Amino acid sequence: MSVFFPIFFISFSLLSYEILLMRILSIASWSNFAYMVISVALLGFGASGSFISLFKNIVKKHFNLFFLLFSFLFPISLFLCSFLSQFIPFNPFLITWYSKQYLYLLEYYLVLFIPFFLGASCIGMTFLHFGRLIPRLYFFNLLGSAAGALGVVLLMYLFSPVNLLLFLIILGFLAAVTFSLSLKRKIFGMIFLASLCLGTIFYLYPPKLHISEYKALSTSLNLPQASILKERFSPLGLIDVVKSPAIRCAPGLSFNFKGDIPPQLGLFTDADSISAINYFNGDLSPLSYLDYTTPSLPYYLTDTPRVLIIGSGGGSGILNALYHRANRVDAVEVNPQIVDLVNREYGDFSGHIYSFPHVTPVIAEGRGFIESTSERYDIIDISLLDSFSASSAGVYALSENYLYTIEAMMSFLKALTPQGILSITRWVKTPPRDGIKIFATAVEALKKIGVKLPSSHLIFIRSWSTCTLLVGRSPFTPTQIHQAEEFSRKRSFDLIWTPNIDPEKVNQYNILPQAYYYNAAKSIISKRKEKFYRDYLFNVKPATDNSPYFFQFFKWASLPHLLKTMGREWIPFVEWGYIILIATLLQAIGVSVVLIILPLFFLKKEKEPARRKLRKLTKLQVLLYFLFLGVGYMFVEISFIQKFTLFLYYPIYAVSVVISAFLGFSSLGSRFCEKIRLKRVSPLGIAATGITVISLVYLVVLRDIFSRFLFLPDWVRIAISVGLIAPLAFFMGMPFPLGLSKVSSKSPGLVPWAWGINGCASVISTILSTVLAINWGFNLVGILAVALYIGAYLSFKS
Repeated sequence: MSVFFPIFFISFSLLSYEILLMRILSIASWSNFAYMVISVALLGFGASGSFISLFKNIVKKHFNLFFLLFSFLFPISLFLCSFLSQFIPFNPFLITWYSKQYLYLLEYYLVLFIPFFLGASCIGMTFLHFGRLIPRLYFFNLLGSAAGALGVVLLMYLFSPVNLLLFLIILGFLAAVTFSLSLKRKIFGMIFLASLCLGTIFYLYPPKLHISEYKALSTSLNLPQASILKERFSPLGLIDVVKSPAIRCAPGLSFNFKGDIPPQLGLFTDADSISAINYFNGDLSPLSYLDYTTPSLPYYLTDTPRVLIIGSGGGSGILNALYHRANRVDAVEVNPQIVDLVNREYGDFSGHIYSFPHVTPVIAEGRGFIESTSERYDIIDISLLDSFSASSAGVYALSENYLYTIEAMMSFLKALTPQGILSITRWVKTPPRDGIKIFATAVEALKKIGVKLPSSHLIFIRSWSTCTLLVGRSPFTPTQIHQAEEFSRKRSFDLIWTPNIDPEKVNQYNILPQAYYYNAAKSIISKRKEKFYRDYLFNVKPATDNSPYFFQFFKWASLPHLLKTMGREWIPFVEWGYIILIATLLQAIGVSVVLIILPLFFLKKEKEPARRKLRKLTKLQVLLYFLFLGVGYMFVEISFIQKFTLFLYYPIYAVSVVISAFLGFSSLGSRFCEKIRLKRVSPLGIAATGITVISLVYLVVLRDIFSRFLFLPDWVRIAISVGLIAPLAFFMGMPFPLGLSKVSSKSPGLVPWAWGINGCASVISTILSTVLAINWGFNLVGILAVALYIGAYLSFKS
């Protein structure tokens, strides 16, 4: 068939473009905004179903024309829409004050909607036109999507975002050219030449990436003589090295420091989070400024420690450890490009810090490393792994983080020597949130490892912009407590908590209206903690691996108070990430109603041939079946991404492996169901049973399976992951083509509508699963997925 390979290329391009677009928008704007726009743009799938439903007779009659036109316009839209979106002056921080920003947001939706609509329409047309071949078509659709999910991650190591977009455009043109081979030679020649000419133009005049003026990179480039020295891109982020004589990066530096800070280069990740590359020639004395920051405290409580730095970045943490006479430093950095830039390309400037004696670089994700290592450390340091501006605005509210959960802190504590110290530094925010939540997490972690008096294992201090929590494997001694008090006094840092702390010693230097941190710590230590969690303005209950949203502080119960005291201005400065999530969910539901329900009233009833004796499916059956399938599939996929992140360590690995494995083996399931010919047993029943049994078993035993293989190399754990996903994904690939084939045979006019329902349901479920996971955890998401698959089976059981 002439459409199989075009469907593969379009599916590859669509999913790759979705992931790439999220990365581009995360760099140019903010990750939450990218999440919102993509979710709405994906409603193009739903719109395509409605479009084909309304014009199905014309589409079927002129299939070749419509498919050729849409497949040719698809790659053009990838370029033009990406180009135009860069000139839309939308800024989420200004949306509270300028109503015109809502129009700009609508422009974003409309522009990014087009490629998804065109690509999804091509796939939907083939389902309508080739009803008997739906399982095979679905196989190529899923296979292309699986290849796209895996391929785009690999391609990000080879191409910049703009060049990768051009590669996907070429694939789009290839789909149109491949399809035109089955048509007249004249048409093939015209499509080939047009694709070649347009591809050349797009290559010569590529779109540019415009970064928000409110991101740290943009503001830093306004400094005197600022320039970007080097830029690197990978799935782990966009890395920029910036030079300016005005760059000074010393978070929380004491006002008592009177010396000079050595020259620095700014190391930016995704145009925002900054880490300093310090000038270092082997002489430690110019690094004295590091001694006047809060992360230096643990070095005054230990002698010649063995240190583990999580997120070593530009190397400031390494230099701080060396300055304080660390015996050995293991520096864990997730992005190998950062280590290469610091140690090789700018090694003469940094002093080749990662190759310094007693320093061992480790390319790994922090949680993954600590779970698999047998080493024990005197100090484990986790300091400021995000930017202040993004963190204070609630940008990370929707981001899972497995470094700040109760289970993670338990793992860090177990990796300490008997007298070891875990040091965690966070930004100081107003009103206080991060520091209080990390203190609560430490208390719960200590209790879970058997500590009866957690208050004796905690020391907590703050400067004007950072706070550092020390968690001791053993109770802190009177000598250590005195040293912490002297360290803080000399640098005018405020004490928040020490064992047997004197309330008169808190809130002395960087004075707040009340001793918020101390009062919170005292409540958390006491028996009144549950009342404190309930009454506090923000959600500061500890995060868990089941709901790893440490940065989600929003509470609905606090909304009236926030509106009363701050008005609508509270959103961009407090917790707008969660609000965007809810707004996105409501928008997706609203648009889905317009794209799915309303078209029902315009669908004409088809006259069935007299010989047809099959009982037609009702619109309600079709709606429920494909709605449940779309939501159920995404619920399973998203909950598995979360679970496998803890096994594969790297979130980008988990996303690409899980998505590609699910789509790949689902494609095999769809291909297999085409050949099933069972009379006594329903193939749909087999699929539903397989999904239910395997999902429930995995919910119970998957964590134990992971714990047995954590020590294995990456490629082995990836292979195990694929093997675990394969049987479940195989069964999950069967219900959609089986159901669509049934619709095609009994109610063919509803085929495109069913396709649209599934697409919109997938979008809504992506957002809804996050809302559910934030509030009740991913295990509930998995259980609901099983219930939805059972519901889908029951709706089509007849």
